[in-house]
Amino acid sequence: MQKSGKSWVSPWLSGSVPVLIVAAIPALIFVGVLLYFTGWALMFSFTNLELYGRKATEWSFVGLDNYERLFTRRGFLESLWTTLNFTFFSAIIGQSILGFTLAAVLRNRYGGVRSVLEVSLMLGWLLPDIVAAFLWSATTSKTGLVNQLIVIPLGMEPVNFLNDYALPVVILANIWKGTAWSYLLYSAALDNVSKEVVEAAKVDGANAWQRTRRVILPIIKPHIGTNLLFITIWTFTYFPLIYALTGGGPGSKTEVLSIFLYKQSFGIGKLGYGSAISVAMLVIVGVMSLFYLRLLKEPE
Repeated sequence: MQKSGKSWVSPWLSGSVPVLIVAAIPALIFVGVLLYFTGWALMFSFTNLELYGRKATEWSFVGLDNYERLFTRRGFLESLWTTLNFTFFSAIIGQSILGFTLAAVLRNRYGGVRSVLEVSLMLGWLLPDIVAAFLWSATTSKTGLVNQLIVIPLGMEPVNFLNDYALPVVILANIWKGTAWSYLLYSAALDNVSKEVVEAAKVDGANAWQRTRRVILPIIKPHIGTNLLFITIWTFTYFPLIYALTGGGPGSKTEVLSIFLYKQSFGIGKLGYGSAISVAMLVIVGVMSLFYLRLLKEPE
C-alpha cells in the first residue's frame, strides 16, 4: 500500500477498506469499458473489415496496410491539416481569447449590457447543433442576413459565404457556439484574483496590459491550461455542427478528421481503415493532452 513513502490511496479514503472498495468499482468498470473499446478499435485497425459485403463476415488481418494508407493516399493528411486549422483558430484563438477578454471586461460590471452579452453567449452554447447549423446556413446564404445588411447596401453582388468561405464560416460558428464555456471558466478564475494584488501592481505603476501579463495571467495559469485542454480535445474531435452545416464540403474544404472518419467507416463502409483513423486520432489527442498536462504541472 506504500510507494516511495507515500500512500497511493487518497487520505480521505485511507483506513476505510469497504468505502475504498465501493469507490473503486465504478472506476474499474469505467476503465474496463474504455480499454474494451480502445482494444476493439486497435485490433480492427489491422484488418480489412468492411461494413457490408463479403468482408463484413470474412475479414482478415492485413498488417500495417491501413496505417500505410493514412500517409500514402489522399484524404487523411488533408483532413488532419483542416482539423488543426479549425482547432487552432476556433478554440485556441477564438473561444479562449474571446472568452478571457469578455470575462476581464465584464468583471465587476453589472447591468443590462452584461446581461445581454451573457444571455447571447449562453444561447449559442445551449442551442442544439442542428438548430445552430440552420441559423448559420440561413444567415450566410445568398439571401441571408449578412448579404442583406452589409454586402448589398455596399453595392456588391451577393456572396454565398458557405460555398466561397466555408472553413472561416465554420470556424466563426464554432467560436459563437463554444465561447460561453471559456467565459464562465475565466470569470470564475478572475473572481479568485485578489484585488489587493492587482491594486498593488497598479500603485507600482503597472498599466492594464502589464497587470494582465505579469500579475493576472500567472495567477490563473492553471485555469488557462485546464480550459485549453478541454476545448482543444472537444474541438479536435467535433462533428455535429460541421457536418450539419457543410457535410465536409464544398469538396473537402471543411472535412475535418471526424467527418473523414465517418465517411470512410459508414459512407464507404471500410471499418478497418476507419479504425486506423480513430487510433491515429486517439494518439494525436493523447499527445495534446500530455502537452497541456505538462503545462499544468507545478514546477518542483
